[in-house]
Amino acid sequence: MKPGRNASAALLALTAVFTVSMISGALAQQPGGIRAQGKDVNRDRQKTPQRRTTNASLVDARQEMRKLIRQISSVSRRANRNFVVITLGGLELIEKIDAVDATRKSPATTYMRAIDGIIVRSLNMHPPEGGKREMRTDKKVRNELVRMADMGKRRGLRIMVADYAKTPKMITEAININKAKGYLPFSVDNPEFRFDTFPTFPKRPFRENSKNITGLKFAQNLLFLNDSSRFDSRDNFVLALNETNFDAVVVDVYHRGRTAFQRSHVNGMKFKKLGAKRLALAYMNIGRADTSRYYWKSGWREGRPGFLGSPVLGEPDSHYVQYWNPAWKKIITGDTKSYTYGIIAQGYDGVVIDGVDSYLFFEGAAQ
Repeated sequence: MKPGRNASAALLALTAVFTVSMISGALAQQPGGIRAQGKDVNRDRQKTPQRRTTNASLVDARQEMRKLIRQISSVSRRANRNFVVITLGGLELIEKIDAVDATRKSPATTYMRAIDGIIVRSLNMHPPEGGKREMRTDKKVRNELVRMADMGKRRGLRIMVADYAKTPKMITEAININKAKGYLPFSVDNPEFRFDTFPTFPKRPFRENSKNITGLKFAQNLLFLNDSSRFDSRDNFVLALNETNFDAVVVDVYHRGRTAFQRSHVNGMKFKKLGAKRLALAYMNIGRADTSRYYWKSGWREGRPGFLGSPVLGEPDSHYVQYWNPAWKKIITGDTKSYTYGIIAQGYDGVVIDGVDSYLFFEGAAQ
């Protein structure tokens, strides 16, 4: 598959504003759309799994999410066999739950072969909750997350951990814990997990190196900086990236949510200050639709088109979607005008997929 004009034109229309805020709410199926029930779901805190389906079409929410991600991987790797596919969250998807006995689990082998890595948030430390000062993840929750992360790691997945850490002491502690487990660590000091600034500590990347990075397995560190609003221009943003030695950078495909990074900008992102090559990865959300993105059309509202659900609580411009719906899947990866194809056409080395945990809403839906 070769990128064409349609793909480039499509990407120039893309708008992908990054958000890694914690998911709130559960969804229930209603005629014409999806309703939020006001139930909070913590994306990266492992709960006792309950296998449920939506009452409208008896969808297996987890399996449908796996299928969409596998489709993205298949399309991408036909164009570039070395294309990197990372999920932001969705650690539980690497295991399948028995339909009869929910205590029986087995590795989702085919799914794991379709991805290269998983970013786990708050494995060790999380933002303060409910006025509590303790920010270390509950031991039982952490143990379950580590169990799954280690299972993925044994099967070749790169496990990356984004811990909430504000002080040098906390950051150092998080790095050491993840280093001991063989995970790639990075920290964030924003409680909503928004990435819009360069890290101030440590000043140099963890395990900084001068090697060319030809695949995710060789990356020793990662920079998440997909909100470029602090920079006046695309060129200034790229120049700032060039002053760093991170092995991989994750960016939004649009500068300030308005102007697409051209292929020349993407190529410029691929070089460290030392001159060695690194990975430039694009962010994409497949579990939500945003009113500012290229695919949004005048007149869209909840239930119209049919895949469009209710607004995310606290984020009225972001809507949940029935991600298994063919019309939504076409937008994401259906043809040369799709979101995925546009990212490939602009020369990114891979994609970081957000919205993966949307299946939790459907599993928690009222039956």
